[in-house]
Amino acid sequence: MAKLAFNRRIHGLTLIELMVALTISAILGLVVFITLGFGFRQDADNSSLTQMNDNARAALTLLTRDLQSAGFMLSIAQPRCQLTLTYDSNQSGYATQGPVWAASQASGTALPLQTSAPGYGSGYGQQALMMTSAPSIPQYVANSIPPLSVVQFGTTQSGSGQGAMNSTQLPISTNQLLSGQGVNVGDIAYLAVPMSGGIVCLRIPIVNNNASSGQGATYIKSSPSNLMPSTGYTGYAGQVPAAFGTLANSNLVHAQLIDLGSAPDTLEIQQYWISESSGQSFPVLQRSTYDAMSDALISQQAIAPGAVSLQALFGVIPSGQTAIAWKTWGDVAPTDQLVEVALALVMRTLQADPQYTAPSSISVPQPSSTASAPDAFVPYTPSSSELHHHFAVYVTQVWLRNVTANAQSGGSGGSTSSTSSASTGDGTDG
Repeated sequence: MAKLAFNRRIHGLTLIELMVALTISAILGLVVFITLGFGFRQDADNSSLTQMNDNARAALTLLTRDLQSAGFMLSIAQPRCQLTLTYDSNQSGYATQGPVWAASQASGTALPLQTSAPGYGSGYGQQALMMTSAPSIPQYVANSIPPLSVVQFGTTQSGSGQGAMNSTQLPISTNQLLSGQGVNVGDIAYLAVPMSGGIVCLRIPIVNNNASSGQGATYIKSSPSNLMPSTGYTGYAGQVPAAFGTLANSNLVHAQLIDLGSAPDTLEIQQYWISESSGQSFPVLQRSTYDAMSDALISQQAIAPGAVSLQALFGVIPSGQTAIAWKTWGDVAPTDQLVEVALALVMRTLQADPQYTAPSSISVPQPSSTASAPDAFVPYTPSSSELHHHFAVYVTQVWLRNVTANAQSGGSGGSTSSTSSASTGDGTDG
């Protein structure tokens, strides 16, 4: 009897007991596997969202810095250009350049300072934002003020009475602020022309002058040069918006000639735009830097991978009013005083999340309750390939420093401020 009990013990587990044990082990292993898988997926999602937030905030920091320097290019001792007119026979499609301006960026369309821009997705609500600023004012001598001369009548007055308008030669006074320094051949100058709507600046090259040794020039000539219309200053007349009046010889008299020198980093244009090149798996917010004196591309860098929409609204004070109105760039009038820029940046994660489906429309908060269509931010519509990506919207408002600085008595100082907010496309906090 004792031997039979011993034999039963050494036989081990029965088949049923073994199956129960294996089933329990499989269930426990499956729970552990699911838990680990969920944790890994959660970590991946959190990493994607963190990466998206970091990319967006880095981009907004750079955009804010550039906006606060926009138009603040010749120090506030000089007249501020309400708009700048340029000419380049090798380029086409130039927009009227303000201290800050924008251009529509539908898919496949050209930008003012770029030969092509493939765009991305639906092309819905995208813009190229551009601004002009000086990165190296200290290179100027004598209190950092560029050499300045005044246009005056002289030997170029023609018998027809057209004077310098149909010429590329202007009589100028000797330098008014820096009497020991003349206008140098090879420099680029801005001719600040007073018109009824404000100061219009013409970019002109200095090809020749009659300066004798140690003396300032008494006339300058801008022909021949591919940066000067062959028809002389009349070539700029068609670029002037109607609100500024007609460019005539009388406008040129007493205009100020500001010599910017010849260094390529004297005056720059920063351009922000979204691209997705062939073979690229996600869109990228790009920042291109151009030499504003020759239009040459200085550098280009990727700023924010995953950017699908960049939008800008401009806070302006219309002529005769005191309240700020929000407008898209196409509706900003030449006589509007631009004081503030609102930006909306729509981002998406770089990796898809199969467990998530994006909303059919990503809403974008407005900068003010007074902003209304068509002068308002528009929602972003995800493409079919983006339905399983997470989205976030980042909005910021920036006061333009050059405007506030010019408003200060004594011409110094100036206040800046910016606010930013972010939200994901499904309405939760980002």
